[in-house]
Amino acid sequence: MTERQGVLGRMADFGRAMIGGLGALSCRRPKATLAVWALLSVLAGWYSAENLTMSTSTSDMISPDAAFRQHTEEYRKAFPFADDQIVVVVDSPSPDQSDAAAVRLAERMSARTDVLSAVEVPSADPYFHRYGLLFLDTEKLQDLATRLAGAQAALGALNAAPNLQGLADLLDLILTHADEGAPATPAELLNRLAVSTATVADGHPVPLSWTGLVQAAEEEDRAANRRFVLARPILDNSSFGRGRPAVTAVHEAIGAVMAEPVGQGVEMRVTGAVPLRQTELDTVANSAGVATILSFILVSAVLIAGMRSGRLIACIMVVLLLGLTLSAGAAALTVGRLNLISVTCAVMFFGLGDDYGGHLGLRYQEELRRGLPPLAAAIEAVRAVGPALVLSTLCAIIGFLSFVPTAYLGLAEFGIISAVGMVVALLISLSLLPALIVLLRPGPGVPAPEREDRGFAGWVTRHHRAILALAGASAVLSMAALPLVRLDVNPLNLQDETTEAVATYRDLAVTPRTSPYSVNVLAPDLAAAQALADRLRALPESGGVRTFASFIPKDQEAKLPILADMSLLLGPSLTAPAATAALDQGELEHAFATLKGVVGGYLSDKRDGPPELRAAVQGFGNALARIQPAQFATLDAALTGGVPPLLDRLRDGMAVEQPVTAADVPDSLKARWIAADGRARVEVLPTHDISDSRAMADFADAVLAVAPNATGAPVTVTEAARVVGSSFLEATALTLVLMVLLLVAVQRSVTGMVLILAPLILAALWTMATAGLLDIPFNFANVIVIPLLFALGVSSSIHMVTRGQDLVREGASDGAFGIELLVTSTPRAVLVSTLTTSTAFATLALSNHRGLSSMGVLLAVSITYTVISSLVVLPALMILWHRWRLRRRPAVPARSPTR
Repeated sequence: MTERQGVLGRMADFGRAMIGGLGALSCRRPKATLAVWALLSVLAGWYSAENLTMSTSTSDMISPDAAFRQHTEEYRKAFPFADDQIVVVVDSPSPDQSDAAAVRLAERMSARTDVLSAVEVPSADPYFHRYGLLFLDTEKLQDLATRLAGAQAALGALNAAPNLQGLADLLDLILTHADEGAPATPAELLNRLAVSTATVADGHPVPLSWTGLVQAAEEEDRAANRRFVLARPILDNSSFGRGRPAVTAVHEAIGAVMAEPVGQGVEMRVTGAVPLRQTELDTVANSAGVATILSFILVSAVLIAGMRSGRLIACIMVVLLLGLTLSAGAAALTVGRLNLISVTCAVMFFGLGDDYGGHLGLRYQEELRRGLPPLAAAIEAVRAVGPALVLSTLCAIIGFLSFVPTAYLGLAEFGIISAVGMVVALLISLSLLPALIVLLRPGPGVPAPEREDRGFAGWVTRHHRAILALAGASAVLSMAALPLVRLDVNPLNLQDETTEAVATYRDLAVTPRTSPYSVNVLAPDLAAAQALADRLRALPESGGVRTFASFIPKDQEAKLPILADMSLLLGPSLTAPAATAALDQGELEHAFATLKGVVGGYLSDKRDGPPELRAAVQGFGNALARIQPAQFATLDAALTGGVPPLLDRLRDGMAVEQPVTAADVPDSLKARWIAADGRARVEVLPTHDISDSRAMADFADAVLAVAPNATGAPVTVTEAARVVGSSFLEATALTLVLMVLLLVAVQRSVTGMVLILAPLILAALWTMATAGLLDIPFNFANVIVIPLLFALGVSSSIHMVTRGQDLVREGASDGAFGIELLVTSTPRAVLVSTLTTSTAFATLALSNHRGLSSMGVLLAVSITYTVISSLVVLPALMILWHRWRLRRRPAVPARSPTR
């Protein structure tokens, strides 16, 4: 053991000599040192600007070797449409209006071939227009046939003249006989006419939905009126704004449609994978940029308060800026891209890089106050704190690289970038910073009042046992709160809820049939897909299962006779008339006068009519009274524009005489359910909104139990959560094990290792308890907090323990040890560097991105806990240990006991 300790001692002495030599060389050649680092930073800045890219995919943050990632990739290859997509959700008061607005929007979007490669409106496919009636339930189809049979004469009037004149004839027929054989009850029709007419009078026309009049009332709701426009964007993967041009083009098309009559009263919102990622990228980039600038300012402010030397602070700031540029170049060289976590590397560098400058700068000031000249003080500062900085860097590297062996690729990339950044920070701090100090010759600053230092030191010394007892009790209470800690890795929960893409996505999730949280499964063929679908439908968690067969109408043997009867009865009334020209102004005036006459005649002739009907007629008459002649054409379009499309769909639907087969399904629809190699897609929908991670996991696990190769957002989020959780445990365990081995090897003492790690374990428990009590879940971004706590907080412990060991070697006495330790520059350097680190990380809390915000909050909290444990709990523990060692010395035969 003695020989081994001698070898380690000689290695440590050699390391200290190398550090001192680097510092001495830089101090004696300060201009050359500055020139070399400046040149390297310029080259690094150029290289990073040319080669550093950005990735916003949360799924790509997990290793592609993970089983669920392989299933996802297999599904995407079979159905490429599942890749990046823009979805426009079109809502309006009626299905007719939604249809017209969606089709018009698709026309405008299709013109942007520079940024959109394909645009489609699934509901507008001619297949659904022709066979739409067969997709109704048999009972609903029969009910529709009965309702239309009673409205045969009314439909004939509209078919002959689908305009204001035909509407006047229809109302005359209805009100003269006042029966229930119209497409809707007379009161309902008149109330809807009144509402639409009032919107025309107000200058914001909303067309009357004739489809809504003939369908059952329970079918006409917001979801039934909703339509989707899908677009495949052309992405620029070399740019941070890879999807912004396409999203902007979609918004421009929406604006143009909204300005047209067809867009009046319509709501159009944009969501989908591309808008979500672009929104997140913009939020993260803006937040990271603001946090970087703010952290630089706040770090400078803390350094000014702690060092009180403008020149010394200027030296540190120059080192930080050049080091940041070098770190960016190193990131481009080693990893080549930033992700949603590593984009914070600038804040991380400012928060940690100043740690080196703080310790070295304050030690330099201490040496000046001892009487050394600036050159000698700079060299001595490097020699004195350099070993502790190197050990801190090695521990930080262990913490940063602990995620590399795990499947969490996103944090592995972050760890590599940060580890390289720490090496850069160490080298530039031990060489360029002392060189700048020699060039600028900063003064010793204004030391803090010694009385205050000694007062705190005396308080810790007197109450060290009570401090340790309180720390132990808090550790027990913190462990009791650990069950409250939870993991939430749903990427949507990390984004700003107020953005359009996120709010729309959440709105779609509320309704199961439009939920984006569906799960897809690849089956070998259609028969296997049908068999699998039957098993999945039996699951309590399944709210519906769709396959290619879902797009072939069911019960056709019962529905086709109903269509035949409808055609026989209504066919003559709905024979397509010859195209008629639109009414001119004179004809419109005559038709409008006729319409008002019909309404007025009923009110005067049918004074004893049903109250509900009279109120409806009166309401329509009041709305008509507000219409100006210049609005007649708009009124005609609003009240009767939906008639021709409705009649066309009825004619097409009733003309179906043969059963629909798979051969009738268009290729565009078939390609979404049958892959080119014959494999078939099965889609499973949830029963309710499963945005909560626990509900999502229940749904995903149920499907995975039946179909292990299932994919989709619920599966991806659930499986990623398990990867993140296991990676967190692996990284934390690996960090602790490697730190223990390193500290034992360097310290050559188990005691030193325990003293260094004990306050970090306590700070970690406090941090976990705080996250649980404040209900701050761990997520994709902030899960790195605990491993980082050990990686970053170890610096404070190392500096404190190293300085304490120096004092012991210098012969510190029992009563004076605690005071002598706490009045040195080391606690002040720990406080300043930790405050700057915590302040830098706290700027991330201002982000609108919940992942970065929670990461900033927990990092700031953990670093604050680290400084408390390092400057209060650790000194108390060191005092207790020092006194216990002194009490044991009398047992050594060579010395006499003294008390």
